[in-house]
Amino acid sequence: MGTEPRMDLSNNSAIEERLKQSRVFRRLALRKLRQRKLQEGQGSRELYETIASEFLSMPSLDNVDRLSTVHGYSRVRRAISILDNLVFEEFFYGKLHVYPLWIKQFARLLDAARPRAIVKELLTSSDQQP
Repeated sequence: MGTEPRMDLSNNSAIEERLKQSRVFRRLALRKLRQRKLQEGQGSRELYETIASEFLSMPSLDNVDRLSTVHGYSRVRRAISILDNLVFEEFFYGKLHVYPLWIKQFARLLDAARPRAIVKELLTSSDQQP
């Protein structure tokens, strides 16, 4: 019984440390995203920053699904792709010391879920049949 509180204490401190690192990473990634000159217009840039911020606040498939419903799949995919490229570039050049692979996983999942032309064709041809 004497060791249980220590285990809880060490787990709590590890979780707190992880949350602290997550908040620091989020602030840094969003600051770098704001500094980067995107080729899109100001409205699109702000939208991508909003999507990236909401994604980083809770990186889960449910949140990505919600963001896709609200903002559209292509915008969410583009925002996460921009974020992934930015973070990898900063990591590659030694400006970030951490490259979270989960961002890459979400980018890959979104690429895999991208609507394919063949699927669109099959759906439209099945709608036309009597």
